[in-house]
Amino acid sequence: QKVWPELMGQVEIRLKEMSTLGKVTGLKERNHKLDSNPKLRSEFRTYLSTLTLTGISEKNLAWKLEEELNSPLFLLLDFVSYPCTKECPSNVQLVIRLKLIEAHSGDLIFQVRLQHNLDEDEKIAEAYNELAAKLTATVVDEFASGFIVPWHRWRFEHLKPESVRKLRSEIGI
Repeated sequence: QKVWPELMGQVEIRLKEMSTLGKVTGLKERNHKLDSNPKLRSEFRTYLSTLTLTGISEKNLAWKLEEELNSPLFLLLDFVSYPCTKECPSNVQLVIRLKLIEAHSGDLIFQVRLQHNLDEDEKIAEAYNELAAKLTATVVDEFASGFIVPWHRWRFEHLKPESVRKLRSEIGI
């Protein structure tokens, strides 16, 4: 448990370095908004639960969160363990995903997924923490190297009147 806040801080720093993402709202800023608005916090938790359990972005909640958090895109880092479906050393596999979701449409814009079969010696807390850090860094690196600004965002900007059109640099191009 002590490892996760540090890992999330490292992920946030790495994502903020990606110019293609534009402005990334940090965990502190997001948590401040959620802490000051209990209803928003409840809606955020409901949205997150629905998204992680079903893989579906609930649009009505997403629209509210988009407006309240001033964020057109959501990033979800999902780190879960499952029993192995095939033989593996410890009968446990880890799956880590980093998803970029467009809030307004609920569309999955980009995803990186990594699977790791856990060895028996990796079940020790120290080894598990190191593995979690390594897998998280790998997923973020793959995300950074593979993500490009979706063409539909650029096209959408060109459909707007010139007076309200965003600059290329503002959407990460």
